[in-house]
Amino acid sequence: MNRKIENFLSSHPYARSTKESYCRILNQLITIPNLESLDAAGLIKFIDKPGWGNAQQNVALFCAQKFLKWSYGSLHPALSAKIKRIKPKPRRSLTTDKALQLLASFNPYTFTGARDLAIAAFGLDTGFRREELCSMQLANVDFSNNKALALCKGGQYKFGAFSPETAHIIESWLQFRKPTDGIGNLFVVRISGYPISSSGMASIFKRWSKAIGFKISPHDLRSSFATLATIYGAPSRTVQVAGRWSSSEMVEHYTGNLQLDAIHPFLPMHNLHKKSG
Repeated sequence: MNRKIENFLSSHPYARSTKESYCRILNQLITIPNLESLDAAGLIKFIDKPGWGNAQQNVALFCAQKFLKWSYGSLHPALSAKIKRIKPKPRRSLTTDKALQLLASFNPYTFTGARDLAIAAFGLDTGFRREELCSMQLANVDFSNNKALALCKGGQYKFGAFSPETAHIIESWLQFRKPTDGIGNLFVVRISGYPISSSGMASIFKRWSKAIGFKISPHDLRSSFATLATIYGAPSRTVQVAGRWSSSEMVEHYTGNLQLDAIHPFLPMHNLHKKSG
């Protein structure tokens, strides 16, 4: 890593995943000649890359401007650059049938099947993100109150709740999990007993997708938590608190598909057809 980038990242309390993302962006940024005099148009040209959607462009713009301000001061010409933030499309989430299909796809009588079933059930109930699932410590899982404490996005410890059914699934998984000195993670790799890495967790979900015939990612479990809890009657404020979201607007974003689907029984053509019949 470039020493200047390393010093910049070390000067800010970013999460590890954020630092990794910023490092990739800044390694490209510092290849621009005469960076100290880069203007707003030049910075916009830099972030206008093939494959970078609006969300990634906004992240890159924020990161680059923070770095330029830190490096050259608050009068750097590129700090005036702005782009429009486009509201992202609703998150993909599992329907009830697809959630049941996923859970039924695991063999709970093997190490891998018991572990993967526990990951899926725990993720559906708690809505924890991929990094939070990877770093989850067994010592922070409270089976008496069915709560788990995780180091969450933003560097804060926050609770998630899980059901008695998930508690039973996790306890079954623990019968397969072999103790490894110094390793306290809830979810571990079969052979080494080491924690599952972020890329390893992504690979697990890719394997699931291939087995069940539809795509699923770790973040789909988070959006499925919000969507299914809402379907089963949880108030929006309860979902917000349990999902550790800062605003009700985030809950609406994660349940956007559900809110649209709710109109189907009331659509005019559907009801007109019933009347005419």
